Amino acid sequence: MNSKVVVFLFYFLLFSFSSCRSEVKENSEPREDYIEISEMRESRETQDSNSDNTPKSKPLVFFPKSIVPAKPGNLVDFAWVQDGKEVKFSEFAKGKIVLLNFWGTWCPPCRREIPDLIEVHNESEGKDFVVVGITLERDVENAETIVKDFVNQKGIRYINIIDKDQSIARAYGGINAVPTTFIIDKKGKIVETLVGARGKQDFIDAINRARK
Repeated sequence: MNSKVVVFLFYFLLFSFSSCRSEVKENSEPREDYIEISEMRESRETQDSNSDNTPKSKPLVFFPKSIVPAKPGNLVDFAWVQDGKEVKFSEFAKGKIVLLNFWGTWCPPCRREIPDLIEVHNESEGKDFVVVGITLERDVENAETIVKDFVNQKGIRYINIIDKDQSIARAYGGINAVPTTFIIDKKGKIVETLVGARGKQDFIDAINRARK
């Protein structure tokens, strides 16, 4: 094989599974398995179309409203309408640790950590923490259909908010790369920021640290 072709393939594969460093301030070691938000409009990724046998139900996917600015390092409040009633994030999260995951269906590292997030959520029911997703989609016009289809396909049962204009992301100081996950304690303080795809145990450990 031509040496130039080999070099090209090497860098293509390297780019596919990693990304450039982000300027997001982290509370833990940086990871390479994330994608900068600036790449949202620069390339098109083939989305994982693998289906599963998870029973389909009404997807808990909503658009935000009434976003309330907060001091840096604190929970940013917003609301969504669910079953005809307005739900405030601050009330939904009251007395609980929150794993707030910024992600996108177009992002391979984000998709890789979804099964672990699903397990964390499933094990959180009745406990003192919740998982909430904030999606940052490239295809803004079709974001609702894309996210709902993905949520149904993967069997995601935790709430996801479509941050169509990135207003929530900006309120949290700007998200430079996805996935980015904030761990918010019971007092509404951001106690840890995880940039890059993590595993189930990483999330559990972060939640346990927030309890201390």
